[in-house]
Amino acid sequence: MQKKLIALAVAGLVSGAAYAQTNVTIYGVADASFEVVQAKSAEVNGQDIKNFSRVNSNSSILGFRGSEDLGGGLKALFQMETNINLEAGGLNGSQRDTFVGLQGNAGQIKLGFLTGSARSLGATVDLVAGATGVASAIPLMGKLGGDNGAGFSYWDTRIANAVQYVTPKFGGFEVRALYGAGENRATSGTAVNKAGKTYEIGAFYNNGPWYAGLVYGQAKAERAGFVGGPTAALPGSGLGTLEKRSIIRFGGTYTFQAGHKIAVLVEQNKADDWSGLNVAGEDVKSRTYGLGGKFKVSQPGAIIAQVYHVAKLKGADDANDYKANFFSVGYEHSLSKRTMIRAFYSRINNKDAALYNYGIGRITQGPTDTGIGVGSAPTAFSVGLRHTF
Repeated sequence: MQKKLIALAVAGLVSGAAYAQTNVTIYGVADASFEVVQAKSAEVNGQDIKNFSRVNSNSSILGFRGSEDLGGGLKALFQMETNINLEAGGLNGSQRDTFVGLQGNAGQIKLGFLTGSARSLGATVDLVAGATGVASAIPLMGKLGGDNGAGFSYWDTRIANAVQYVTPKFGGFEVRALYGAGENRATSGTAVNKAGKTYEIGAFYNNGPWYAGLVYGQAKAERAGFVGGPTAALPGSGLGTLEKRSIIRFGGTYTFQAGHKIAVLVEQNKADDWSGLNVAGEDVKSRTYGLGGKFKVSQPGAIIAQVYHVAKLKGADDANDYKANFFSVGYEHSLSKRTMIRAFYSRINNKDAALYNYGIGRITQGPTDTGIGVGSAPTAFSVGLRHTF
C-alpha cells in the first residue's frame, strides 16, 4: 500500500512539473481589405495597368510561441509562424519569424528565420497598424531605383539561416547583432558555390514617449540567385551575382500624451555592381527620407498620413530619373482592443526610370504576374478590417 502511495505521489509530481513547464501561446492576425488599384502614366505605351478591384490579405498570420523556465534566470524560447491567405484560403508556407533560442541575464540569442534590425526599425516607424497594406511606408524603404519592381527590399524581409544576439536593456538602450550564414551548395559537375552572407548591427532606445534606432547592414551575393533572402522569386528582392549591398537606417518616433505620434526615417542604400534600367554593373547609392504623423481625433479613431521621398541614384546615368515619392492618408477606427476598421488612399510617383511598387499588395497583372511599367504611378484606395487574437 505504501509503495502504491509513493508511486502515485511521484506520478503527481512529474505531471505537475510537466504542466508547469508548458507555456504555449496561439496567436494570429486576420487582416483583409477591399481595394481599387491602378498603375498608369508608364513611360512605355501599353504598360499601363488600368484600375481593377481586388481583396488583399495584409500580413494575416497564425503563430505558436512558448517558453520553458530552465532555472537560474534562464529560459528556452521558440516561435513558429506562418502566413495565412485570406484571399483564396490556405497557408502560404512559413515566410515568418520562426526560431528557437535562449534568454537569460546576459541577453537573448535566437537561431532560425529572423527579422533583422533594419526591418524591425522600419516597421516601428511605419504608423499604419501592423505596418502592412498599401498604406504602409514599405514601398520606398531599402530599395535602389525600385529594384525592378520588387515588393520588398532585401532589408525589409526576414533573414534566413540567421543567428541573432540581443543585449539586456540598460536604461532603455539595447543592441542587436545578426549574422546570416552563407551555406555551401554543390551543383552537378561544378565546384561548390557559396550563398551570400548578411551582417547587421543595430542600437535602439525605447523609453517613455521616445523611440529611436540606428542600424547598419551589409549583404553580399557570391553567386546568382542569392538564397540568403527569402524572397528571391520577387524581382530585385534578392541580390544579383557578386552584388554587395549595405544600408544605414535611422528612425524614431515620439508619442504625445494625448496619443498623437510623429515618426521620421532617414536611410542610405548602397550597392556595388548593381544592375537596373539603363544601368549595368555600376556602384550606386541613394537616400530615402520619410515623415509620418498620427492624429487622434477620438479615443478609438486616428487620422494617419505618411510621406516618403527617394533622392537621385548617384552613380547612374540620368540619376534624377530614379527619384520617387510616396504618400498615404487615411483613418483607423478601433471597434475594440482587437478589432479595427480602416480606409486609406495611397500613391507612388515614379520618375522616368524608377520602378517602385507596393510592398504588401504589389500591383501586378495577368497570369504571368507582369509588374508595373517603368515610370508609372501605382495608386490604391483601400477599405479593410483587422482583427488580432
